[in-house]
Amino acid sequence: MKLFAFFAAATLAEIEDDTCYSNGEEVSCSNLARTGGRSIAVSTEESSERRYTDLKAIADKVWKLNGLAGKNKFDERKYWAYGCHCYLLGDRPLSEMGTGAPKDELDNKCKAYKDCQKCVRDKHGDQCIGEFVKYTWKYASKRGRFEGINNEGSCERELFQCDLKFAQDTFTAMNVFSEDNHFFWGGFDNRDPDNCPSNGGIPVEHQCCGGYDREYHWIGLNKKKCCPASDGNSGVVTDLTEEC
Repeated sequence: MKLFAFFAAATLAEIEDDTCYSNGEEVSCSNLARTGGRSIAVSTEESSERRYTDLKAIADKVWKLNGLAGKNKFDERKYWAYGCHCYLLGDRPLSEMGTGAPKDELDNKCKAYKDCQKCVRDKHGDQCIGEFVKYTWKYASKRGRFEGINNEGSCERELFQCDLKFAQDTFTAMNVFSEDNHFFWGGFDNRDPDNCPSNGGIPVEHQCCGGYDREYHWIGLNKKKCCPASDGNSGVVTDLTEEC
């Protein structure tokens, strides 16, 4: 199955602080100055191997920063076809949208990840997906944070923000994992519509909120609203009752 090769190829040496990475390799941060802050898209033939390498490296770093290593390190196998939204079985496991209500909080984080990428794709076009586009990033030790090196508001930068948020979200929800919702370990098939039904109810209008130098959120306007960020370049999710 392609998916096994997809993850098996996603290996990267231990991430060094204050070092830029792209396409699973160490790169010069200054190279982007010659391309206007943009990375170069990779071919579809190499893209699935390329994209997950950086996402996994970011997640590995998140786990390590929180003191988890060895047998407790980030285990990407848990997100192979988990629930109704995590890494679907197909040619676009990172960007393909799932269906139905999430099975648990971990699956909900995967849905938020797919929603984030959908918002980036809606803004930049159908080719702006993780399987096609690479970005450059680093962990800045003095500032204690992950940083995207591509231009703010670019396809690359916004895809990086989606990845970073997903890595952080899966860390907070790592104890939610259940084999019952896993295709390989529990036999759960997210391609079966009976396993991923919609909650039904009255349709709710949604809006993308975020972007630029932060992740996108797909918000229901019955409970949330999008307020302009202080710099005027992004959006900030708030409750309907709060002032912008």
